[in-house]
Amino acid sequence: MLISRLCRQWITVSFTILATVLIAILPAAAEAPFYWKAINVEVNVQQNGDMWVTEIQDYVFTANHTNQRYRYIPLDKVDQITDITVTEKGQPLAATTGVENNQLWIRWQHPLHPPESHTFVLKYRVIGGIQVNGNTAQVYWKAIFADRQAPVQSGKATVRLPSALSGQIQGYTAYGVPFSSRAVDDRTFEFAAVRPLQPGEELEVQVSFPNSGLNFAKPQLQHSNLIEQIFLTVSAIPFVLIFLAIPLAIVTVVILSNRCPQCEKRLTIRSRVMTRPTPQASGKSWVTHHCDHCSYHKEFEQTIAYSDGGDGGGGGGGGGGGGGGGGGG
Repeated sequence: MLISRLCRQWITVSFTILATVLIAILPAAAEAPFYWKAINVEVNVQQNGDMWVTEIQDYVFTANHTNQRYRYIPLDKVDQITDITVTEKGQPLAATTGVENNQLWIRWQHPLHPPESHTFVLKYRVIGGIQVNGNTAQVYWKAIFADRQAPVQSGKATVRLPSALSGQIQGYTAYGVPFSSRAVDDRTFEFAAVRPLQPGEELEVQVSFPNSGLNFAKPQLQHSNLIEQIFLTVSAIPFVLIFLAIPLAIVTVVILSNRCPQCEKRLTIRSRVMTRPTPQASGKSWVTHHCDHCSYHKEFEQTIAYSDGGDGGGGGGGGGGGGGGGGGG
């Protein structure tokens, strides 16, 4: 009884401590010391299919916070991201980059004395980011990233295509938060979130156009996926052949067993039951193999195994059954 009472007291104290810690932590996690007044993204598609992406991130810092900013960009749908720069008021900032968990990370530092605002401009070249499928190509870019600690009050993305594609656009739309869209001209398209984006929300834009005018090369990533599919298909061929070989072998054995061993013509096979099988003993039959094309003739006795008719009874049962679908801080 004493041990049981001590256990209950220990559990009560533990839950009290845990609740106190959570109460202290959660408000701090919910209220980040900064937010984005706006994130505006421009995607300029080049003649060779590269995309120059410019992100204008307008931060507002409301309290003390680290002076290090970062941006994570997934690499799973692109070949490469190069020529990365970070500037503020036209002045370059020292930025470091690297790859971690198939994501490119960009980090930079800046003076910070809150409350104050900072506007950073990130620019980079995306190689192999255009999705090519036959004669159709597609810009499919996550402009406002979801991996954020703070909200974005205003989010906008602009996609600008080469002049050779003017008036040839097949369609444009966006995904994520509710948005408005418009064609600025016959090769420029603008998408805007109609409300603030909370942490975890995103704006992904899509513009489709014919590939025939520019003949973009298919990204290496898509080539790799195609090669992988071909490899898997080729790898499966031996198993398919084995699967087909089994019934083929059975048919071959049956056919060969009905062939005359001398002239290889078809045999005439006759069988006569001598004694029927019973539960106590096997039956016997007399089998005759005779060839009408040569002198081959053979007679022999063959054992008949007993069967209780279980398979036939199962058929009756069947008859009875008839009734019844990254960002940064």
